[in-house]
Amino acid sequence: MPLPHAYGALSNQNDSSIIASQSMKHNKLTETFLILSLTLCMLILPGQIDHARASSIVAIVNGAVITDFDIGQRQKLERLLSGGKKRLGRTSAINALIEDKLKLIEARNRKMSATDKQVDTALTNMARNVRMTEKRLVGIFKQAGINKETVKDWLKVQISWRALIDARFNAQVRVEEADIVKALRKDNAKDSKDSVKNSVEFDLIKVLFVTRAKASNRETSQRLTEAKRFRASFASCTKDVDTARRLKDVAVSRIGRRNSSDLHPEIAKTLRDTPLNKLTPPTKVDNGYEMLAVCGKKDLGKQATLRSEAETKLKDEQGKTLSRKYLLELRSNAIIEKR
Repeated sequence: MPLPHAYGALSNQNDSSIIASQSMKHNKLTETFLILSLTLCMLILPGQIDHARASSIVAIVNGAVITDFDIGQRQKLERLLSGGKKRLGRTSAINALIEDKLKLIEARNRKMSATDKQVDTALTNMARNVRMTEKRLVGIFKQAGINKETVKDWLKVQISWRALIDARFNAQVRVEEADIVKALRKDNAKDSKDSVKNSVEFDLIKVLFVTRAKASNRETSQRLTEAKRFRASFASCTKDVDTARRLKDVAVSRIGRRNSSDLHPEIAKTLRDTPLNKLTPPTKVDNGYEMLAVCGKKDLGKQATLRSEAETKLKDEQGKTLSRKYLLELRSNAIIEKR
């Protein structure tokens, strides 16, 4: 089952790190392969081959090297992602790594590379989304022979590539109403409605209990207690949101309306389970503990869910096509030496 995009995932990234994965449908995960779903590609950044000093260079892409160590890591990752069913051949692994190098180099040239903070946050979110600690998630990778730096490099290239694709093709991706209707008719013919939940539109306000950058464990624990206490007393968006604004080191911001179809399933479920005029449980974020006040709920029915899913699927298909064209363009202009 796929994990949420660790890098991406707000319906609006500036709103809240709680609402973290957009337009992805997930089911219950088992710990054995919680990472099966990481829908990303592996990359070792140029110059970062400390783990493979003795590895021989097998390819050079615009000056960036690919080593035997890189190939081994890519093969292990592919095997893990497929649950042991798929074994990536050496040639396929090299080609995948070449593409990853091209993606990252292009992002650097256009000053759109993911920052270290974005990568660290992505790894933290990845662990949170599968309900485990970051240490445990990294441990699962390690058990498969994949080191932490490889995972972080892998995340970096994917975040960077997504930014490039969005910047270059976002305006070009258009889904016609006729195509959506056609897709809906096709889904209706399969009686897919029975497994679809009604879409719900939530009206949300974020309440953040801020913690210091270098807060001690004791301070952090105390702040969590304060957030839980406030949540227990919260009973009205009109009254208690104003109360929150007057509290010391508490930030309040309006997120607005969000459709459950556009949210990560775990987040949508939490919001569904949270009564009107109540707060979601505190969630640890970089600068404190975050809660969402559910100030409105509107049932949009199953048709809204089906329409959103159909539109997202069609956009994804267009995006993949444009992404392939972009990559072919980069490859045609690259200097690639295989040894």
